[in-house]
Amino acid sequence: MTMTWTWRSFANTALVVIALGMLLGQGEPALAAGWNCQSNRIPVALAPDLPRDKQVFARLCLPNGSPPATVQLLVHGATYTHLYWDFPDPTGGTRRYSYVNAALDAGFATLAMDRIGSGASSHPPGELVTIEANAYVVHQVVQALRAGKVWGPKGALGFQKVLLVGHSYGSLTSWYEVTDYQDVDAVILSGASHTPVPSGVENFERSLHPAEVDPILSGRGYDSAYLTTMPGMREAVFYLPSRADPAVIALDERTKSTITLAEFSALPAIIARPLDIRVPVLLVNGTEDMIFCGPTPSGICSDAQTLLAAEAPWLGPRVPCVEARVLPGEGHMLNLIPEAPRWFAVAQEWATRIVGTDPGPAPGCAR
Repeated sequence: MTMTWTWRSFANTALVVIALGMLLGQGEPALAAGWNCQSNRIPVALAPDLPRDKQVFARLCLPNGSPPATVQLLVHGATYTHLYWDFPDPTGGTRRYSYVNAALDAGFATLAMDRIGSGASSHPPGELVTIEANAYVVHQVVQALRAGKVWGPKGALGFQKVLLVGHSYGSLTSWYEVTDYQDVDAVILSGASHTPVPSGVENFERSLHPAEVDPILSGRGYDSAYLTTMPGMREAVFYLPSRADPAVIALDERTKSTITLAEFSALPAIIARPLDIRVPVLLVNGTEDMIFCGPTPSGICSDAQTLLAAEAPWLGPRVPCVEARVLPGEGHMLNLIPEAPRWFAVAQEWATRIVGTDPGPAPGCAR
């Protein structure tokens, strides 16, 4: 297994100033203005022996020109939605918080999905929304992308290569999906590790209350097993010590989503589960992530070499190569901080080098 850890300097991609409309409340937010995007509702089942009677909301965006051979499948974390990957800048009107924008600029397609139970996807009984159901649903989305069953602005499209990109609980879901189904070409795992900070996890737990009583989410049909953060808690739980725009935090509050009790309570078992990842991996964390950089704050994320040494053994004996990057001084919410374009550039450089956008086999690990 090849391991590299040196942080490289990347010039920030020029940010495109676009007026991005947003519908709050129960409506769907507008995404990736100026690009070729199409909303999809993909039929899925919660398990192999259950009917495909649920739907996943996902937004496919394409770069200008001919469709690329590779799509990045973007999986958000707990209490977020697909909007995490294409968040508007309420103060400056820039694209600085849009991972989608950075990926499209690099020539990739993106599919930003709402995990099952979240956002505009189906909300099954909360007890059924487990880490295993999440992984199986993502697997079905991967298969739909490869089979040409996801729609772009001009019709259905299929992709030869799929790069799975997760953040936080989306990265934990990616651990399971890649291990159980072996159907993607590479994976980027951000905002996650196998060494959480106990106090950070406890702070997150204390911040939760039933979605059915939340001022933002009440009245949407959630049962008592769906949870969300209490009003005013998101900055302390997700952002600090990063310096985020107060307008971003306020918009984050107004567009928040859920986590189920089943998803949260499984965290110890998720962390302990052996993995069998057989594709290239990129790890990206903030050095001060107060949820996943344990065992004490900063802990294994103090530098990229330490993160790599701590995480690589957990990924399984057949992972071909692992690289790690850290964002100095930043916390858990990597996409929604002023430094976000730095990690976006890191991700696109790695994706281009390891997977590429052209037809044919992925370049893969350095020889």
